Amino acid sequence: MAEDNKGAYFEILPVELQKQELRMTLFVHQVVRGPEQNQQVVVPRSNPPFGLVVANDWTVFDGLGSGASLVGNAQGMHMLGSMTQDSWCIYFDLLLGSFGQVDGEWAIVGGTGEFTLAQGVISFKKVQDSKDMNIRELKLRVFYTPIKV
Repeated sequence: MAEDNKGAYFEILPVELQKQELRMTLFVHQVVRGPEQNQQVVVPRSNPPFGLVVANDWTVFDGLGSGASLVGNAQGMHMLGSMTQDSWCIYFDLLLGSFGQVDGEWAIVGGTGEFTLAQGVISFKKVQDSKDMNIRELKLRVFYTPIKV
């Protein structure tokens, strides 16, 4: 800004940002019942179950089967957000989305750290469905702009 604008409290500067792309497939393990249960109902509801809230600490793996490595946890909560269908709103520290369908997509709308200004899409599909445990495959396609601070 010019020297004669000393009272201004902002600057507008031209910036050239280099985008990068990340592609990754992960598997979220949601254990509904049993000794390895990784979620807990915190606000029960019934008939209709609309508004049911569940805290989750789901495990995230880089593959299926015994050779898969644990890469993190999806810690947060999910809530039944529809009165007429099985549509869950999910909030956790990695991403935001809805697991209402067997498969679908989530939007990636931001990020911090290495994934500053992230945008992209996560495609998900259920690869195992049982009364005690569900596994979903997550395919991430992320564009981000690393910024050195």
